[in-house]
Amino acid sequence: MISGASILVVDDDQSLTLVLSEVLQSAGYKVVVAHDGFKAIAACKVRTPDVIILDINMPLMGGVEVMNRLRADEKTRDVPLIFLGSREQASKTMQFGDEDLSDYDIVLKPFDPRELISRVKSQLKQKELRDKLKEKEQLLQELSIADPLTDLKSPLYLKEFLKTAIRQARRYGVPFTIAVTEVDNYPVLRESLGKEASEELLSAIARHISTQMRSSDVAARTGEYEFTIVLTVTNKEGAIEFAERARTLIQTSSFDLNNNPVNVTVSIGLCQFVDTMDNDGKIVVSHAKMALQQGHDSGGNVTLMAE
Repeated sequence: MISGASILVVDDDQSLTLVLSEVLQSAGYKVVVAHDGFKAIAACKVRTPDVIILDINMPLMGGVEVMNRLRADEKTRDVPLIFLGSREQASKTMQFGDEDLSDYDIVLKPFDPRELISRVKSQLKQKELRDKLKEKEQLLQELSIADPLTDLKSPLYLKEFLKTAIRQARRYGVPFTIAVTEVDNYPVLRESLGKEASEELLSAIARHISTQMRSSDVAARTGEYEFTIVLTVTNKEGAIEFAERARTLIQTSSFDLNNNPVNVTVSIGLCQFVDTMDNDGKIVVSHAKMALQQGHDSGGNVTLMAE
């Protein structure tokens, strides 16, 4: 059972909804009751239930019409339905009027409380699995999105990659280092260049950084003029070597922006992961950013390692 799951019971028979409520509440569920289809739809707008138990035969608006309206609304489209039907009206193929509901979960009245709870548990479990699948699909979609300006990875991809690097570091003792790189005096630079030229410059800097990386390293744009790189299988000495190559390359490059040569420098903050840090990478990244800020404060164009 999903703890605290909300069940919407829809039936015009008030005595039956009372019994249904007692059965469901005794099983630990939260119950909301609606005595016609219009009230059921209104209740769903207030709060989307986890499961709906819906009488097929009701005056004004029958269960099938309620279902069709719920399915037309994106908010309630995927809410699991359990129909309540009459044994006298149901055929072996579950044909109710003109509607074939054989693909739906149907409990026939008078119902067995144990059967009802079993159906509810089954629907909740299926909903839980579908929700997890949707979350994974959404995560994969977001992970696949790169920064459109630099073609570097997204911050979300970096976050998930960092978690994997930390697990490997803890299990196998494989070192890795974070390098946070940012353009010096970027507020002034942004003001003087303008939006279009600034974006062209950022794209060029990202390409320069990428030329110094190995295929196993991962870089993401994590700020307006900031890039965060995970240097895999890299200790402090190797990280400093990478950072100095990247910093020197940018310092000695002249970027052609609308036929105007522009020279910029960057500061790079480094931090090697150690076992006492957290599993999400927040500490190692924050230490690298503090080293970066110290580099900016000291005049820029420098690499600093956090201790």
